[in-house]
Amino acid sequence: MRAEEFIKTRQLVWAKRKGLVLDGNYPLYCNCIDCNIYGGLNEDVRMQFDKGSGNELNDEIWPSKMKALFSSSALCVNVFQYFAIGNENKVLDFLKACKLISNKYQGDVIPVDFEYENKKIQVPIRFEEKFEIGIPYGVPNLDAVIRTKSKTGKKQLFAFESKFTEPYSSSHRGNFLKEKYCSERKIWIYNGCDIYKALNIDNKENICRLIKKDEKEEWEEGRYIFDYKYLDGAQLVKHILGITNDLDESNKTEITLVYLWYDALGAEGAAHRNEIEDFRKKVESCTSIKVRHITYQEIICNLCKRLVDSHRDYLNYITERYL
Repeated sequence: MRAEEFIKTRQLVWAKRKGLVLDGNYPLYCNCIDCNIYGGLNEDVRMQFDKGSGNELNDEIWPSKMKALFSSSALCVNVFQYFAIGNENKVLDFLKACKLISNKYQGDVIPVDFEYENKKIQVPIRFEEKFEIGIPYGVPNLDAVIRTKSKTGKKQLFAFESKFTEPYSSSHRGNFLKEKYCSERKIWIYNGCDIYKALNIDNKENICRLIKKDEKEEWEEGRYIFDYKYLDGAQLVKHILGITNDLDESNKTEITLVYLWYDALGAEGAAHRNEIEDFRKKVESCTSIKVRHITYQEIICNLCKRLVDSHRDYLNYITERYL
């Protein structure tokens, strides 16, 4: 059984065991978003997704993406949202479980201002945050972003890209950059480094690729930048471009791109892991940006070790569903 089918089957078995009401026409989709989220979707989190461009909550034509049992955004919310509500120090527990900060870390989470329909709120974890690259339609969304400041004044930004079944999907097509990214060389300069040149994109062959646009097939010029089967390296590069071009005083903030993925185990999972590590080495060899990767399974196990009995309901949910 392929990894994608295995993961979806496990999620379906979990849903049936819990007695969830599923969509009659789409058996891998819950009947409502809140049924797919631990404790339901928090209102502040809902506003952030509604303002994002991922179209996660839209129910007009097809069931919303977040209703899917295999939704990476639902997985992200199920793990992150618990720490985004209440005491901001809970977020530090999460970062420690991810091994992104040490257990002895002294500092605070920096809340982010968020505005939605004239309502202003502060959030410790920012979902679906947009970063402007500086080119038309170049506004990538990060699944989750956390900012911290240590007692010594050091600022850090942790940008999370969440993946569930996408890398193992038969429809997965990654590592392709549209020509608009390649032609604007100024967006690639960060702290004096030409990322475009450092990643050896200059030596990649220009191609034309057949894509579907508005139900019609069109050729679009672009460029493959990595030879990966499972990892969408081009998407991660866009995130790097977004952060480095949008972030104020980026040279004073340590940037860590965190690839948060679901390990399928077996050959597909092993190949995926090797590609992630290859990407990390390429980026860190030519930039000051840190790239980290950790599986959801690892995070859940670490959280079970760190959190006390008062968090048992949350831990039971994520372990039963995702381990």
